[in-house]
Amino acid sequence: MRALLTGWLLLFALGPRSLTAQGTALLRERILLAEDRRAQSGADLILLEKSLHYPDSTVALQAIRALGRLERPAVAGALIPLLGHSSSRIRAQAAEALAQAAQGFRRDSSPAHRGNDWPAIVAALTARVPVEHEPHVVASLALSLGRLPYFSAEEIQSAAASLLALLDAAADDPEAIRGAARGIETLVRATGRRVPLDSVAARRLAALTAGLDEPARRHALGALLLGQLAGPAVIVPLLHSPDEQTRRLAVSGMTRLSSGAERDRLLEGALVDRSPMVRVEALRVEVRLNGAAACPALRGAAVDSVLVVMLTALDLLTACSGDTASVRLLTEAVVPIPGSSWHASAHARVSLARAAPLLARRILTDRPPEAGWESRMYAARAATFLRDTLALLHFAADSVPNVREAAIAGLVTLGGRGFDSVYRAALRSRDYQLLLGAATALGGTADRAAAVVDLLASLERVTRERRETSRDARIALLTRLHELGSPALGPRILPYLGDFDPAVAESAAVMVSGWTGQMRQAAPLLLPIVPVRMAEVMALRGKKFHFTMTTGAEFDVALYSDEAPLTVARLARLVRHRYFDGLTLHRDVPNFVLQGGSPGANEYTGDGPFMRDELGPRSHARGTLGVSTRGRDTGDGQLFINLVDNPRLDFEYTVWGRVVSGWDVVEALREGARLRRVEIRPR
Repeated sequence: MRALLTGWLLLFALGPRSLTAQGTALLRERILLAEDRRAQSGADLILLEKSLHYPDSTVALQAIRALGRLERPAVAGALIPLLGHSSSRIRAQAAEALAQAAQGFRRDSSPAHRGNDWPAIVAALTARVPVEHEPHVVASLALSLGRLPYFSAEEIQSAAASLLALLDAAADDPEAIRGAARGIETLVRATGRRVPLDSVAARRLAALTAGLDEPARRHALGALLLGQLAGPAVIVPLLHSPDEQTRRLAVSGMTRLSSGAERDRLLEGALVDRSPMVRVEALRVEVRLNGAAACPALRGAAVDSVLVVMLTALDLLTACSGDTASVRLLTEAVVPIPGSSWHASAHARVSLARAAPLLARRILTDRPPEAGWESRMYAARAATFLRDTLALLHFAADSVPNVREAAIAGLVTLGGRGFDSVYRAALRSRDYQLLLGAATALGGTADRAAAVVDLLASLERVTRERRETSRDARIALLTRLHELGSPALGPRILPYLGDFDPAVAESAAVMVSGWTGQMRQAAPLLLPIVPVRMAEVMALRGKKFHFTMTTGAEFDVALYSDEAPLTVARLARLVRHRYFDGLTLHRDVPNFVLQGGSPGANEYTGDGPFMRDELGPRSHARGTLGVSTRGRDTGDGQLFINLVDNPRLDFEYTVWGRVVSGWDVVEALREGARLRRVEIRPR
């Protein structure tokens, strides 16, 4: 009778059309809108909780996921009963949502602050371990238990035991084994320094590295490496794996092998591996193990046919300051080869400045960088190592903000207060990264009055733009005003308590409270969200983004519109408005990521409104794409491509797509590569 009454009330609350196709579509849109608003109202929260029990499983799954993404532990009471649902999909989604909701505890520094919701979440997930046998639910349970924000050593040890039990429950199912191994790796990454893995867990993981499933082997190896437990018996066999990612990861652990002829032979093999990613990793290990003795290997790699290997070697040659042949190679590499890219010359300039500053001063002073602002930016970095004030002042007046920012960072490194006028001049820029750098550089300035005038003018000008992506720059400006200003500034800062950005409003409240001695509360007035409609999301099903570079090279990205609907829809809007056309890939970290999508070609300038995070169980596997953020829900249109499996990024950044063709094109892209166009096409 009670269940019948609950169902009747639910249908009444959702409306008379709730069981029709039209009513279901309407409800799904309402859930999407509530999630996008982060359930700001009680009505939003009621809608999500009532929708958990909707007869259509697609609606219930969407509501479960949305509730978890709020990261509010208080929703646990609504989610926990779903762990025993008859549908395995509902159980798996409930486990993932509980783990996401529990992330709200990350800011709590004591068990007392966590109340009753924390033990309830841990107990509920742990209780499912002995009774759950569905492989994909076992995988979800493992991921959820592995990423809870544990407080005590006892909790961590209990979680490790539960994960080993789930590994037992996985039997021979690849999905369950991968999930259990990934859950253990996630746990060790977060807690391994506080509570090391015991010998039983280490043996189980070592056995897993001998299995046939490469992703499971990599997760097991990753856990052992994080726990400093990967010995030769584990590492050496994996150096011969047919999978290049497994070999790369094994090479990264070679520092744990005892020195001797066998280690040298294995490392020599890795240095000439057929895979560039393995060669890059081997170069890094070579320097860590052998220091200056690595110079011959680095010189050999500095002429590698693959650019990323060559650049890695040029960067690492800074370890060879006492090696004449290496310094000569860098000196020659500073001179660009006609028809080649700017990268080698720019990287060699910085390495030469670090390895042989006296020689570099004589050579580089008469050898200006190549045309192109990227080369000038690298030249400014080289000038920092040379302590070349005149060159830095020259670059600080460059027309490109990224060059100016690099020069200002160099001037700050040199110390002294003689450059404050340069920093104040930079405050007139519209570039957020440059503003952040200038505000930071003015710390401790003697001319406080002049700095305050310029800081205030910059803050007010940028605020008028009403762009959420200006957050970091504006907080830096407020921080410096707090240091250099006085209570007399209170009336100028007071309006920021009602700023459109909650983080800025909170910073302003702290300032005014400190100056006046009276507690002031932030009362932000949020910018309106241009809502994503379900029709937008559905229209992107079966679609892809087609990327064309200015070189004519192309690659395609399939969209995860079901898993990250808000992200995909907002990126699609940017594509339709030609936002990405002409932008660059400004960040290139070998064996990590490529990142782009900034009109300023830097970390701090992107599309104005922030995007919502849509964190889920999908891993940042090689070839997937994520959204770059600087804190929760701060995506600004910048995207990154995972060049290798990056499990350390899991549950922190939205995964929204995957490269499905043209991977060879992606691997060849380097810093400064420019997009001609991005288009939406059928798959």
